[in-house]
Amino acid sequence: MAKVVIIGNSAAGFSACQALAASAVSPEITVVSNESYPAYNRNALTDFFLGNIKEKELFLCQEGFYRDKGITFAAGAGVSRLDTKKQRLVLKNNDKVTYDYLIIASGSRPALPDVPGKGKDGVLSFYCLEDIRRIKERLMISQVACVIAGRPLCAKLAQAIASKGKEVKVISRQPFDCAQDQSIELIAGVQVKEFIGEGELQAVKLDNGKIIGASLAVFAGDNAPATDFLRETEIATSAGYVVVDDAMRTNLENVFACGSVCVRQAQGPCDKGWDQACAEGTLVAQNILTLIEKGRATCQSC
Repeated sequence: MAKVVIIGNSAAGFSACQALAASAVSPEITVVSNESYPAYNRNALTDFFLGNIKEKELFLCQEGFYRDKGITFAAGAGVSRLDTKKQRLVLKNNDKVTYDYLIIASGSRPALPDVPGKGKDGVLSFYCLEDIRRIKERLMISQVACVIAGRPLCAKLAQAIASKGKEVKVISRQPFDCAQDQSIELIAGVQVKEFIGEGELQAVKLDNGKIIGASLAVFAGDNAPATDFLRETEIATSAGYVVVDDAMRTNLENVFACGSVCVRQAQGPCDKGWDQACAEGTLVAQNILTLIEKGRATCQSC
């Protein structure tokens, strides 16, 4: 039985997993995820933050989905290293997972600037479910929040925080349209120079010398591909993105990639919506299943 390992459990990774699990070919599937939750819809995180939906409505499957489908779910187990010659992943807990086919769907991660104090309690990102939980907890003790901009999400996030009766300072290098709300102040043309506080955030210092008293700062900035574990491999990348062909295959025959972690050959990075990422995940699964059916897998356990 061919072993297929999927790194990532969001739109692309989960779509690949579903397609593989539904196939009559029945490969052995392992899903490796940094997060401890079943797959969920990241697009709905803002609605969850606003209280428009309950947390359980985020999830794309029941907790028993993986067990019922015979899928090994390595939750909360990020990848520290990939050995393509041995066809093996080394997880951060030092467990080793072998594969015949590998799907890289590790997505992106917040690209936080190297600002002194960014590790203080109260300096957070708006990216994943755990982030939202931590922001909601922090807002219980914070009256002023700084939202550090870089994406269209920023304006929506600022409005969401303001709707909870908080004062919001939006810090952005570039001006952009922001809601005309008395509780939201746009501070454009500046960058954060330092996060001030003893252990916990107490203030944000800007490069123009201004200091804003705040106990919560949220990055809604740019993301970068989550590909640190590929640094010592021969898998081709461009600006950190995995390079794939029209079949979503990398330069290695048995390694594929899909979703926001990858770019097509001769194309630059582009923002991928949820539907596009899902379609790429399904395409990867179909291509791998076709190869398995044709007996072209280099199986370690067949």
